[in-house]
Amino acid sequence: MGTLIKFALTGCLNTVIDYAVFGLLNALLGVNYLLAQTISFACGTINSYLVNRKWTFQRRGGVSAGEALKFLAVNGFTFGISTAVLAILHSGLQWNALAAKAIAVVIATAAGYAANRYWVFREAETLVSSETAKDE
Repeated sequence: MGTLIKFALTGCLNTVIDYAVFGLLNALLGVNYLLAQTISFACGTINSYLVNRKWTFQRRGGVSAGEALKFLAVNGFTFGISTAVLAILHSGLQWNALAAKAIAVVIATAAGYAANRYWVFREAETLVSSETAKDE
């Protein structure tokens, strides 16, 4: 299974976690949509790092500070995109918060994939490719 498919499946799981926590906090418990966004995005981000590191990009060994900082930078960037879209659609255009959240997730996903694939987990991909070539 290729990294894009694994990333997409992991992304689906992250999205379910993010959206479910957001819905629980905002729609059911009445938490402000920006606070709910922050908490739900953090939950999805933690899952994303753990699953993408081990399964998608098959990174082995200890976590390096550089890798973790890059991952946090990418997710900070996608959090900014997602939150800006959410705020524009919900506060600016008066969309329902759950609908605005869904659009925000879609828009931030492509940037997150590219940055993780080609910057955060780049070495892991190179290592996996070279190990595969040795095995053949």
